[in-house]
Amino acid sequence: MWSAAVRFLDGFSRDGREAVYFTFALLLFIASFLLLPTTKMVNNVYYVFLAVPALVAAVRRRGRGLRWAPDLLLWTMFIAWFVIVGVWSGDGQYFKHVLYVALFVLLVRVFADPAIFRKPVFARGLFWVLTVYVMGSAVIYWIVGRYAVGERVLWLPARMTGPIYTSMWLACCFALALPVWLRECRRLEMGVALSVAVFCIAYVLQSRSGLFGLAVLLILLGASAVWRRSVHSFSLIGLAAAIGGILFLLGSQVPELASLVQRADSGRFELWAILIAEWMECGLWTGCGMDHGIQIQLSQGMLLHHPHNIFLALGLFSGAVALFIFLALMFTLLRRAWSRRDPWGLYLLTALVMLNFDGTKLVGNPDELWLLVLLPAALIGNDRGRHATE
Repeated sequence: MWSAAVRFLDGFSRDGREAVYFTFALLLFIASFLLLPTTKMVNNVYYVFLAVPALVAAVRRRGRGLRWAPDLLLWTMFIAWFVIVGVWSGDGQYFKHVLYVALFVLLVRVFADPAIFRKPVFARGLFWVLTVYVMGSAVIYWIVGRYAVGERVLWLPARMTGPIYTSMWLACCFALALPVWLRECRRLEMGVALSVAVFCIAYVLQSRSGLFGLAVLLILLGASAVWRRSVHSFSLIGLAAAIGGILFLLGSQVPELASLVQRADSGRFELWAILIAEWMECGLWTGCGMDHGIQIQLSQGMLLHHPHNIFLALGLFSGAVALFIFLALMFTLLRRAWSRRDPWGLYLLTALVMLNFDGTKLVGNPDELWLLVLLPAALIGNDRGRHATE
């Protein structure tokens, strides 16, 4: 069976069908978060259509044709450090998860063709598909009475189920499509998209993380446009001011919006102080290990089980070494995206901003963090099309 799989991939790699296969399999994987109802089903899509073929392709290639670049070196160091941490704090299941992450990065960074993911129609389509998923689910729930109108939708029907990560993904997809709307002067669509995104995030999902991501995105782009004296500066500033004014006026009138402010920091600062103390006690450079459990009762009575910060999670579980490598990797990728005007850099930056307030371990089975961090980071590094034209 193994030799048959190798011969199969060998046959279609010679004429470029390998890239076609992994590209469409990756699209299927993304779609599965909106179409399949359980984690296990999404995991099976990844195992069958992506992980196993990627492992076979990697073994067959044995590194041939691999162009080493700074980001690929940092990815290698990042994965290697997780292996080292796992030696003293992980188990067999953990090493399987490390392999899953490594294969996902490899297939997106090296095997897939990034061209389709950089097309304007993909960016706009992804945003509107996700919007229809959130709005459609909410309307159906309101009709059947599962949630009352104005009640926070806590569980969406597919694998992308939680309100916080869904709001983050919606903000990231808006960031991905925003350069297209600006470049093609689609101001009406941009305005409608922002209004719908704010409604979904603030009223349906009632998530502050997504709102914060949108706000930071518009502020940064508006400031950049003013600095460069871009023609888009007035559009961005006008949109941000209009949405901000509407939210301010409605905040005192709509209880659902007022609750976003009343929840304050939800105990995050207290949680972070406790976890940083635990991290320092375990060891700055190595952290507390991947088997470190979190069960912290805050003074408000809330019981929390994860750090609510992706950067703190990296330091707590795998030490400052992992955190520094990750920061260097993100800086390298964002710098590359900026120099090449790759919209996935804006997507990744928006995700990292929001994950300051929610996020946990990167190493595990396929989950929302793969879509928010691993997918854009690997796509930014994928320059298959550029090499083909050189």
